[in-house]
Amino acid sequence: MARTWLLGLGLTLVALTTGCNNHDKIVAVDNPPFTVDGVYSVTGDHQVTIYWRANQENDIDYYKIYRNSAPTGTFTLIGTATSSPYIDTAVTNGQTYYYALSAVDRRGQESPELSYENVFDTPRPEGFGQGLSNADIDDATSGWDFSAYTTRASGNALTDIYYAASGGHFLIYAVGGTEIQDTGYVDLVDVDYAPPAGWSADGVVEAIPGHSYIVLTPENHYAKFAVNSRDASGLVMDWAYQIDPDNPELARKMP
Repeated sequence: MARTWLLGLGLTLVALTTGCNNHDKIVAVDNPPFTVDGVYSVTGDHQVTIYWRANQENDIDYYKIYRNSAPTGTFTLIGTATSSPYIDTAVTNGQTYYYALSAVDRRGQESPELSYENVFDTPRPEGFGQGLSNADIDDATSGWDFSAYTTRASGNALTDIYYAASGGHFLIYAVGGTEIQDTGYVDLVDVDYAPPAGWSADGVVEAIPGHSYIVLTPENHYAKFAVNSRDASGLVMDWAYQIDPDNPELARKMP
């Protein structure tokens, strides 16, 4: 089943009997649900989670979730839910999807218009608890290749960043044309979009536990990672990588 992005406003007719006798009756109006609002999405790995604000009518039965490959046009029904959120797992990393919702009441009446927010999302791969060794001790696994989701040596041409620690300094190096910036004490899930500026002038940042970082690879792919822990032997991080080129979206969040 599919619906057009902008549907015509439905009209509810009020049925009134006419006349001036004791049998006159007024039929109560049962309007269809209002348009769903407060819709937003959160980016995941092979999944998109859609949230919305619950309708205030007291007879809402469930919600319909629609999806399209463009912001306008025909949206196809992909599922239903009795409450927020809905998790869409029938997605491909790197592909952008557009979402809209409607509400359905217990009489089966559906919102005459789909939600008006322009909600879109591009799922991307991610990983947790990834270890990098200290390049000064074990260089073979000190580097990280975001595009292949694997460790490499610091001098490998495919390495995007690598870790090195000595003399009490714990540093992350962006190499091979990769850019990097430190976003500070921000949870990785809250790093939603890569900013256009703020990159480290020398491509070196201090590895600080609790800090999140944004990366732009030479192939114009954005990525992010957070340092969980670090010492003289190595570093442990969580990461996410946007495989859609030039797409700065790393975690779509509520505006």
